[in-house]
Amino acid sequence: MQKRIPLPNGTTIWVSPNVNPVTLAPPGITDAGWIEVHKITALTHSGGDEKFSTYSPLGSYEDVRSPSGRNPMDIQLSFEDAPDSAYAAAITQGRDARAALAWKFKLPGGLTNVVFAGYASGAMLPVLDRNQLMTIAITIAVIGTPKRITA
Repeated sequence: MQKRIPLPNGTTIWVSPNVNPVTLAPPGITDAGWIEVHKITALTHSGGDEKFSTYSPLGSYEDVRSPSGRNPMDIQLSFEDAPDSAYAAAITQGRDARAALAWKFKLPGGLTNVVFAGYASGAMLPVLDRNQLMTIAITIAVIGTPKRITA
């Protein structure tokens, strides 16, 4: 059995190809289709910032700003290069088919999960730094807003 190595703060990451094709909603957190992604080495994100519309009403001295949506969010993820693993196969298949994948981040304590759907992109070519684990770096284009669910 492969030893599970969680992120330093206790977060584990799961992927599932079982995304609703109409609504692009991820499956429930207890669905049997979730596959754990092993040996995560880096996890960062960008985007998701609020955009504002600015306008000047006639007869008013000051401009008015109102929210007008958010920038798209991307998540950068690096994990162990394990080409024969179930998670690598699911990510590769979703990437090649240009299909959305479901993602679940299980936060420390195991009671809170963050779930969302997103498109994976990346070369699936391993990167090797001296004395380090060979890793694959991908980017997830998040669909919608991630949801926090308490089990």
